Amino acid sequence: MKNVNYCWSFVVILFLLFTSCSKDEADVSGPEVQDTFQLQFGTLLNDFESQTRQQISEDPLECRDAEPSYVLVALTDAEGNWVADMDPTGEGATTADFIKVDIVNNGGSWETKYSEMLGLPAGTYQLQYFIVYSDDDQVLWVAPREGGTYASSVGDPLPQEIILEAGTKPYIEVDVLCFIEREEEAYGYIFFDINAIAIENNYCIFVNYCDDQTGREYPANFQVDIWGDAFDGSEVILGGEMNSVSGEGNSFAATVLCVPLPPLEDGEMYYVRVTVLSAGAYTASALDIYEFEITQAMIDAQLGATPRYEHIRINCDDDGSVPVDSDQDGIPDNEDNCPNIANPDQEDEDENGVGDVCETGVDDDGDGVPNDIDECPDTDPGVEVDEVGCESIQVPGRDMVVLNDANIFDARAMEDPDNVQFVKNLINFTTTGIRNSGTTFMFDFGRASSCVFCTGEWSTMRSLVENQGFTISDISSTSGSLTSIPSDVKIIMLVMPNVQYTVAEINTLKQFSSEGGRIIFMGEHDGFYGSGIPIENQFLINMGAILFNSGGALDCIQNGNYPELPASSNRVHPIMEGVNGLTIACASVIEPGEGDFPLFYDSTNTFVLGGVAKIDTAPISELKQVTRTKFRQSNAKLHNASSTTGY
Repeated sequence: MKNVNYCWSFVVILFLLFTSCSKDEADVSGPEVQDTFQLQFGTLLNDFESQTRQQISEDPLECRDAEPSYVLVALTDAEGNWVADMDPTGEGATTADFIKVDIVNNGGSWETKYSEMLGLPAGTYQLQYFIVYSDDDQVLWVAPREGGTYASSVGDPLPQEIILEAGTKPYIEVDVLCFIEREEEAYGYIFFDINAIAIENNYCIFVNYCDDQTGREYPANFQVDIWGDAFDGSEVILGGEMNSVSGEGNSFAATVLCVPLPPLEDGEMYYVRVTVLSAGAYTASALDIYEFEITQAMIDAQLGATPRYEHIRINCDDDGSVPVDSDQDGIPDNEDNCPNIANPDQEDEDENGVGDVCETGVDDDGDGVPNDIDECPDTDPGVEVDEVGCESIQVPGRDMVVLNDANIFDARAMEDPDNVQFVKNLINFTTTGIRNSGTTFMFDFGRASSCVFCTGEWSTMRSLVENQGFTISDISSTSGSLTSIPSDVKIIMLVMPNVQYTVAEINTLKQFSSEGGRIIFMGEHDGFYGSGIPIENQFLINMGAILFNSGGALDCIQNGNYPELPASSNRVHPIMEGVNGLTIACASVIEPGEGDFPLFYDSTNTFVLGGVAKIDTAPISELKQVTRTKFRQSNAKLHNASSTTGY
């Protein structure tokens, strides 16, 4: 069937209105007395299809039908500080850590009311988060952020720059999409799971119904009944709860239904009956029901599944012989001991009817993370893992550090004690594998490197490396020559290459990484290394990394002075331990992906300038090609774009 998407897109226009310090002073006559600006938001509703052709869900999900009541916003200033000290990303943060602004319907346009918190002084700000709620505290619309799957569904995802200055009235458009429950990560709002949208002990269901009369498959209107003792038992947990639908014919859409449930004890289960209800698009039979049981392990497992709801197809036998198999493991749901997580072997060690992969507490790979939350169930023995059972990005070695500013290691920057500590952290680490005992730092200035002169520029840094007990080895690789790495090498730095790496070379570096070695890739801003950025990204993707260099030129030298990043730009990682700030001079932007870790941001605490990624050490048989061709345009006015410092 064709999926019909009835989500909407909303264009949010920010109106920046000028006021004086006091809201009540009415005799302000011009910008010469202007010292604060009242930031006001307005919304304009547009059809989703007119905004984008990209579907934001495989299912025809309906947007919530409710009037907006208020918005939660979060902004940072030019120093990266949260406006009004409202930081929604901190540990233990809640919706109270956003700026809340009521909205009203002004002649068909939704606009925010006056807010003292949005009376801001002149300056540059970043709109970081924007969420629209109904009066019953349900999320209606969300502005996607960079890094989320839905970011590509809008023209300009957050964060967005807002410049408040005298004599201007800028209008800034912000695209928002209707919110689909349990797909928070796709919007780039990871913290929703624990804060902004409280996910309790609930279970979510979505139903498709195949109508015999029309021969078509529809998103269904349905009701759910749940018992705690037996089907049609005396212990009624939920009775007649229904989802909502809209439209008719080919324009029929339905919502996911999520129901809160009391937690179950071991051995207990709920008995669930789903009944299809007749709707405008089809006529259901009284026999169109689906019954199943759920345990607490299944409720817990649903939060880690994709999609995070039970997807049921009723009266949809297709050719009459294909039953529903939600996790596509070859076992029909009515026979599968873990229907939402693929487990074709159906292993059930304690024979309690719940598959081991759904069982709380079972840990097949022995990494200390139970199967029901382990996202990497085959981790090698002895490897340190994170909270979801995957090799921790915090574990040194077996990683790749990406830096896009050569000046971080030049003599001038190395006068900064923080830069010295940064170098020490890069090279002094304990890892797993044979490379742990290595004492050689290899620099590769070959492949038509854009920075062959860096050997001299980095003399102070290289002396520090030697003083830390390492031997420096300089090589100049050519295409196809880097197929063997001496056993005493622990760190390799690839310095701005302009020649692509071969399959054999990629696999050699993967093997080096699997043995505990660290790879450092040194790039630069696009004015200096522009032609080499595709080579960098080609290398990163073939090493299994997700992060890439998106170009640009940030924090460049100004008036002969190197910028010093504030401590707020740093992130917690062993490489940044003891580093309070960093001196740099013109860097391009790194776009991290899932599993990557930012090391430090720019001076506005908005864009990633240094990061680390885990390497996929599995060998490749052919090179992947970079499909991204559009790169960030630098807004910096560089005195000398052909210089690494931009000056």
